[in-house]
Order: sequence, then C-alpha cells, then structure tokens
Amino acid sequence: MRKKSKQSKWIVMEMFLAGPGTRKEVWQRNPEAIQWETFKRVSAGLLSNGLIETVQPMNVGHSVARSRLTLKGRRAVEGWRIVRERGEKQ
Repeated sequence: MRKKSKQSKWIVMEMFLAGPGTRKEVWQRNPEAIQWETFKRVSAGLLSNGLIETVQPMNVGHSVARSRLTLKGRRAVEGWRIVRERGEKQ
C-alpha cells in the first residue's frame, strides 16, 4: 500500500471515531479531509478487512445502513493516534 493510501485509511478511520453513521454522514463530518470518491473506496476496503462493520438500517423501512468501527478498527486507529502524537512531540 502506498503512503498516500495509508494516510487515507487513517483519515477515514478517524472520521468513524465520532460514532456510527451512513457513509455520507461520516464523510460530511469533515469533507475537506478527503474527497468523497476516495472516502467511498477506502471505506469499502476497511469494511472488507474487518475494520468497520455495517449495522442495522437507521429506521424500519429505511434501506441505508449505518457503519461503525469494529473493536479491531477502534484499537487500530487509537493505537495509530498515540504513535502519531508521540512523533509530533519529538
């Protein structure tokens, strides 16, 4: 994976830290951070790798599912943030 792709992965995972939402809702939390097309591609990869999961639709009869970090995803992004913060302090 290229460096830019890895950065995109962490950006998207951080956006999910605020809690579950549809992909569009999560992206709209910080649309300047990453392009919508990139967000969709990266989030699909995170889903297939078990770092985010799809949860029940928002309401009965509503077809749009919400996504959230899995425990594996939460641990990964929180660990990455600690490493990043330590690097910024040096």
